[in-house]
Order: sequence, then C-alpha cells, then structure tokens
Amino acid sequence: APEDAPLDAVAAPDGTELFFCATGKPHLPDWRADFEDVAAPADTGGVERVDHLALTQPWHHFDKAALFHRSVLGLDAQESVDVVDPYGLQRSRAVANADGSVRIALGVGAAPTDDTVHAQHLALATDDVVAAARRFRAAGGRLLPIPANYYDDLAARHDLPDEELETYRDLGILYDRDAGGAFRHCYTETVGRLFFELVQRDPGYRGYGAPNAPVRLAAQHARHTTR
Repeated sequence: APEDAPLDAVAAPDGTELFFCATGKPHLPDWRADFEDVAAPADTGGVERVDHLALTQPWHHFDKAALFHRSVLGLDAQESVDVVDPYGLQRSRAVANADGSVRIALGVGAAPTDDTVHAQHLALATDDVVAAARRFRAAGGRLLPIPANYYDDLAARHDLPDEELETYRDLGILYDRDAGGAFRHCYTETVGRLFFELVQRDPGYRGYGAPNAPVRLAAQHARHTTR
C-alpha cells in the first residue's frame, strides 16, 4: 500500500530474501508503524529471543552463501564442519556478528546428486530449556524423541547428576560443553519443512551443538521413516 514503509531487500544466492528495516531512525519511515500495537502475551513459554536461524543451501550455492553473508551483511564465517547424516555427510558453516546477536547456520547436503530435502529450522533462546520444553509439551507440542543410548554416552562423557540426566532423557534434551560453557537444546518434530529448536546457551559458549547434530539427524530420519 502507498502508506506502507518502504523496505529495501536483497536476495541471497539460494533465493532467500533479506529485508532491511529502519527502526527508530528519525529520518526514515519506521516499519513498525505498519502494524497495530497489541499487548504482549503474559506467558511467552520461556522464549526470550531468536538464537539463530538455520538455512539449508543448494549444494552449488554453499560457498556463495558464505561469501554473501560476509560481504553483504558483514558477518564473520566460522570454520566449516562436516556432520554425519543418514544420507551421507552434511557440510555446515555458521556466520555471526561480533557479539553473537545475529547467527545464521548454513548447511548443505552431501553431493550434487543428493536430492534429499533438509528442513529449515529456527532456534529460540530461553534461560531454562527444561521449563520451556515442559511448557511446550504440556501445550500439546511434540518434542523430537532422542534414542536412549545417547544418554548412556552422555553420562560417560560428562559428570552430570543422575536426576539431571533423567530429565534430559524424558524431554529429549541434548547437551554439549566447550571451554566457554554449556549448551542445552531440544527440538520439536518437523512439520512440513520446518522445525524449531529450544536453546539454553551459556554466555561463553560459541557453538551450535555440532557434536549432537548426527543424533538429531538420525532421530529425525527415524521419525520420518516410521510415519
């Protein structure tokens, strides 16, 4: 509409459209004026903000995508990681700004001939992933079940209390740790080509739970094949 705030946009190599929105700039139209004010929900389910966005790239656009996000958005590219997928190796590389307030994880399938459609996902940050997962499940949401042997291995690798391990097992929560802190996360079941991740990230943790990715991918594959 003529009264709508103009939004400039560019297209990433995979076709994703990125809109540049002016917020609180006196000399530019504010995009928020296009929407009616509504009261904030009393209960957000423990979700505070977006932690990161994961975008699956066509195999021939993966390197272009990393270059695009570096050159156009000024994001720093992290080291590329190969993740074991039931269909082969899946390559992943994250890009982020300096303070981690913008994080995008770029992924690609195993090979040019791989026609597997990987779902996109949105990771939502919470300061208590256990409480957020319980609220989600109590509201009727379906969490991704994680194989029991993952928690046997987790107990061997990390000194976690038995009660904490049982809680993670019940809710399908995955755990990782590096020199900067711990990372606890769980996933919803996939609907169409989208699923969500609930993330509790210690301030010093810079990763995305890559050691747990093969477990998540295998669990998603198992759910898909049993439907």
